[in-house]
Formats: sequence, C-alpha cells, structure tokens
Amino acid sequence: MRVLLLLFFFLLSGCTLIQRSVHMYGSEAPSPLSFHYKDCGSSIYYTFTVGDASKVDTLLFFYGATGCPSWKAVMPSYVGGLTVNARIFVLNKRFVPDRSTGLFGCGQEFHLANNPEQWSADYSEFIVAQIGSTAPTPRNIVLVGVSEGALTATKVAGSNPAVTHLAIIGSGGYSMRKSLSTLREKGLIWFDVESGWKKIATDSRSIEKSWYGNPYRWWSDVMDIEPLPDFLKLYIPILVGIGEQDESVPVDSARFLESKFKEAGKNNLTLRVYPAADHRLNAAGTSYRGEFFAELSDILLSSVK
Repeated sequence: MRVLLLLFFFLLSGCTLIQRSVHMYGSEAPSPLSFHYKDCGSSIYYTFTVGDASKVDTLLFFYGATGCPSWKAVMPSYVGGLTVNARIFVLNKRFVPDRSTGLFGCGQEFHLANNPEQWSADYSEFIVAQIGSTAPTPRNIVLVGVSEGALTATKVAGSNPAVTHLAIIGSGGYSMRKSLSTLREKGLIWFDVESGWKKIATDSRSIEKSWYGNPYRWWSDVMDIEPLPDFLKLYIPILVGIGEQDESVPVDSARFLESKFKEAGKNNLTLRVYPAADHRLNAAGTSYRGEFFAELSDILLSSVK
C-alpha cells in the first residue's frame, strides 16, 4: 500500500516510474547542491535557468511533496511551458537523498522532521537566503505548491512580503479530512476516514505505526489543517490548477476555494479546471501542466509596468 500511495509523486510529470528513475542518472537531471540551515541541518536543492540567464527577472521556488522522493526525478522538464526568464530553485525536504525514489522507506530522521512547522521554517529560510544572494532582486518572486506542498507555499507566501505570486497545482481550500471524506462519498477511495482516525488517535505521535502509507504522526499533523485562512490573507496573484477528475484532491476543493474568494470580494485568484485531467494534470495522454506554466508566464509578464 505504501508503494501505491507514493507512486503519485512520480506520476506528477506524466511519465513512468522507470523513466523517472532513469532520468535521475541522465545528463539532463540537475546536479545536487546543499543548503545548510541555521540549526545545522541541511537539505539538497537544485537550481537551473529557464530562458535567457542574462535577463532573469523571476525567481521560482518549489518545495518537497508527500513522502521522501527527490525532485531530481522530474526536473527540469516539470516546468515545461514556462516562457519567462527565470531562475528555478527546487528544495528537497530534510533527509531526502539526491536520487531517492521514496519507495523503499524514508528513515526515522526523515519522519521526525516531516511536519508542517518544519516545512514552513525550512522553505522560508531557504527562500530568504536565495533572494538575499541575488542582486538586484528580481521583479517576480513566485512560490509553487504541488499537492501537499500547497500548504507550505501558501503559508510562506503570507509571511514573506517579497513574494509576488503563488501557483498551486492539485490542491484547494479543503482540509485533508474534508478532501478524503469527499473522495469517499464519490467512491474514489475505499477506506473510511473516521475509522482510520480512531486508530491514529490511539498513538498520534507515532512514526512507527502507519495508516495507508504514512505514519500516524504525519496524519495527525496534517488531517485538520484548514488552508482557507492562509489563502484569504493573500492579495498577490494566485493561479490554481486542478484536474477535473483528480482522485487525490477533489475538484470540489478548488471550486470551494474560488467561491470563498468571490464571497470575500477578492479577485486575485484564477482557477483553471482541466477537463478530464487527473492529479498530475494529465488527460488521455495529454499533459495540461505545460498549459498551466504558460498561463503563469502570461500572468508574470502582465505584471510588467
């Protein structure tokens, strides 16, 4: 079951697991760099340029997704469709090796550090450091949150005034509990959330016991996080893309988010629901991810004064 749940990350770019693994050993895969945090911990990260390196006006930041796979497996092709001159920064979570597939266990150290508070602290520190070492500061500072990563990206976007844009893939305004309950109601998942929660509650801080691929501690940390308040605090442009047939996060979650922005009289959110597409924005062999990043590029270019 753990393998099935972790496979979703590798499906994000629309290729096969074998292709993903081969890519990590190929010449196109980005080389690993190491970022050292103030608390003496570290993470591997990757950086590369899209467009003209001499005219970079955008910094775009990614952070780790569910589990412990390395972003190396899907970069740089993941941002195909991006047309602005940009420097891309991709930060793995702590204790995620350069070529980790995430399929063979993540280790105790990883699980102890794998919590929302640590994600936000690490992502924020990394972003501040990279902006500080870039002169002059580019016009656009963009955070990209994919699935679980949307929680962190949205939180950090609200705490750093340098951030100018937020881009979200495969997420919305529901809590994890609400998303899973909705998927259950639609017959898209087979497990019962509330009965599972009763098991988790018996030992909520355990990293040894797991439920559907993740430790009890992870579930107890993320199950009831409400992302909506963090979204509504933002006045920067937000682009949200989700597949109409997403079976990991219901499309209802993104539509709920859009409705709450309208109720609040806010017009800074753009929602794109891709027809017949799944969690990776793929539909019948067609990837809408390129379309998503192309639209993000248009939004960034429209900010030029």
